[in-house]
Amino acid sequence: MADRAAQDVQGWGDPEDPIVLLIGAPESLFADWRRSVRALVEAGRRVVVAPAASEDEAAALRRLLTDLPSRPALICSQAGLPTVIPALQVTGPALASGLVVVTSDPPSHADAEARPELAALDLPLLTAARRDDPDQAEAENAAILGFLERQAPREALHYLAGSDPRTLRDALGCFATGVTVVTTRDQTGQPVGLTANSFSSVSLDPPLILFCLARSSTNVESFRQAEHFAINVLHIGQQPTSGVFARSGDRFQDVAWETWDTGVPILSGALASFECATDRIVEAGDHLVIIGRVTRARFEPRRDPLLYFRGKYRRLHFS
Repeated sequence: MADRAAQDVQGWGDPEDPIVLLIGAPESLFADWRRSVRALVEAGRRVVVAPAASEDEAAALRRLLTDLPSRPALICSQAGLPTVIPALQVTGPALASGLVVVTSDPPSHADAEARPELAALDLPLLTAARRDDPDQAEAENAAILGFLERQAPREALHYLAGSDPRTLRDALGCFATGVTVVTTRDQTGQPVGLTANSFSSVSLDPPLILFCLARSSTNVESFRQAEHFAINVLHIGQQPTSGVFARSGDRFQDVAWETWDTGVPILSGALASFECATDRIVEAGDHLVIIGRVTRARFEPRRDPLLYFRGKYRRLHFS
């Protein structure tokens, strides 16, 4: 950074990462600014705060934008727009990659675009409501991170393509799923269960759901011959349970479970459980598609689900 103002900025994160420039004190933009800055840094962003100017704040901001090593994304409050708008009103290449306006009211993209000055900037724009509730603040962070990734990707987009099994598996992994444990009893009456994420609803009338089971599974005959089975949807705190049912050994030894009408195992405390009568089994390639008619369902509406995406467990961000 050649300019003294650029050298004096307060910042966090790797200097080589794409820059996010905060206009105004961080605490004026985020209820928990340390948490929000940390989220930006962990997402691969360099966060800097524009230094206060003693005079002509718009001109000082324009000089800073010119001296930064790359075009930053700007985050400002509505109070900062009188500084930001004139600073960005320049001929030639845009000085910023995008603009996030943090409002005190629920965000309205239409209201922000209605300002002629903002529309004239011809700049990617996001309006995000400042969330004082810690749980809601996470939704604000997620919205900003999503905008930054769309408008200023950390790395150039590079698509992988092919028809080989590895490419297909990785492409399918781009579809985020929940995580379930499917259970039944074997021919001797012993409980059987395994982790599965290939679960889907099929019909409400009649109530049908399905899961897919690899034909190579050691439990395939137990499910093929079972008249009943259960599907248990796991919540965010049940990642260890998912691991237990993905490994060999006695999977039910340290897991709380119960039975309902049909006697198949129901995991106690699951986010949701569905007791099913086997409706039909369809052979499809190297898997069986097992369709069940739901006879009873139970769920807990206040918990968050355990998610699985691209080979890793994830958590949900509510907006």
